[in-house]
Formats: sequence, structure tokens, C-alpha cells
Amino acid sequence: MPDPGIHSIVLFGAGNFATNLALALKKKGYDILQVYNRTAGNGNKLAEKAGAVFINDLSEVNTKADLYIISVRDSAIEMIAGQLHLKDKIIVHTSGSMDISILQKASSNFGVLHSPQTFSKTKPISFNNLYIDIQANNKHCEGVLVEFAKTFCKNVIVVTAEQRIFIHVAAVFAGNFTNFMYTIAEDILSGRDLPFELMQPIIKKTSENSNYKKPFTRQTGPAVRDDFEVIAKHMDILGKNNYPDYQKLYVLISDTILKYKKLHE
Repeated sequence: MPDPGIHSIVLFGAGNFATNLALALKKKGYDILQVYNRTAGNGNKLAEKAGAVFINDLSEVNTKADLYIISVRDSAIEMIAGQLHLKDKIIVHTSGSMDISILQKASSNFGVLHSPQTFSKTKPISFNNLYIDIQANNKHCEGVLVEFAKTFCKNVIVVTAEQRIFIHVAAVFAGNFTNFMYTIAEDILSGRDLPFELMQPIIKKTSENSNYKKPFTRQTGPAVRDDFEVIAKHMDILGKNNYPDYQKLYVLISDTILKYKKLHE
């Protein structure tokens, strides 16, 4: 059942996060009144799925909703918020890096509802076991947002602005950069007519190791073993086969592992 303080919602955006959030909220019984999107294609699709009305004109926003969620690209958040006049209604954005102050012209109650996760429109995922971090400009707003988030997610934490940006940075390392490492591995293998599937077992094992509180205790590879002979061989192979960017990354990451090891011995 919806939280007693929030029943109706207006959603701005129709991207990956907005789509997943809208479907999760609808499933929990929330009434999504409107979906605003700059373009009609994606906006109409999401509005239909959420049982909402699609709008692409901010002057048509329903000002009687309980919660307004802006889930658009960072550069568009302030523009949207600047055209809303919601008095004391709660408005949030879902960015991991933008300050909450960009919402202060829209309402006296504002905050952030952020999840350090990657989302896809084609494969919606449950929020239940994800994490939601909350920041708000006052205790009342914070309390309402926490109770709201707990209705569709078990793991809800209150954070400061500084903590939220560090969560965002950490997520880039843990998710975005890790995925690009897979891309590098695939590129190296495909150049020798080898399938990326060769990496699936080690990727699975590495993912399982992340369940431990101290991931570095599970660190393997030549750098953590001080195996400089192997490192030199790898560097030579990358250099001779025209992978200068990958060679630089290899050196940087190996050196960082060595420094981290010495610092925490």
C-alpha cells in the first residue's frame, strides 16, 4: 500500500531510471498522474504503461500531486524545476551528482532520491534489493521521503550531499569502469579470434568476491603478487600489438594496486 503521506505522483522524464521507477511505483499502488517528457515517443509509451497522462508542456503540470520526481539528464533538471511553482509540495531529482539547491525555486520542500544502479527500459528490475539514498532540505521532507522509499525498496539510507557524490563516484568505478574493462578484454580476445566467453568464469568469480566486505582481500593477479616478470611480459605484448591506451591503463592500475597493497600491509 502507498505511504499515507504520498498517493499521487508527477514524473518528469521517460529514460531508463524513470521507466523502472514508474513501473515499480505503479506496482505498489501509487497513482502516477502525469509523465512529462520533451519528446512524445518515449513519453507516451511510459505514460501508457504507468496509467498516466502524457504532457510535454510544463504549464500543464498538475500542481495537486503529493510528489514530483525529476528524472532527466543533469543539465535539464534546473530548467524544469525553474518553471514549477509547487509551494510546499515535495519535489526531488534522481541525480547522483547534482545539488539539491537547484530545486529550491520550485518548492519549500525538496530533496534527492538516488539509486547507485544501472537501469534498462527493456529489462526492468526490482528495486526491492537495491539501495536508495535520500537527501532532503529539512527533517519533515526527509522523513516523508524515507517512508515513501521504504514502500518499494528495503535498503534506504539518508546521506549528506558529500556522501551522495562519493556514492556516485564509487558506482562509476564499480559499474561503469568495470564494464569497460570487459570491453577491453573482448577487444583483445577478438583480435586473436578468441571468444569473450572465455572470460565468463572469471567474471562470475570476481562478481562473487564482491560479496565480501573487503574486496582487496580477494585481489589476485601479477601486481598483488609482485610478479614483475609477468607484468613486463604483458606490457611488451600490449606494446607490440598496438594497444597503447590499454598499455597505459595496465600500468596505471598495476601501480595503483601495488601502492594500495603497501599502504594497507
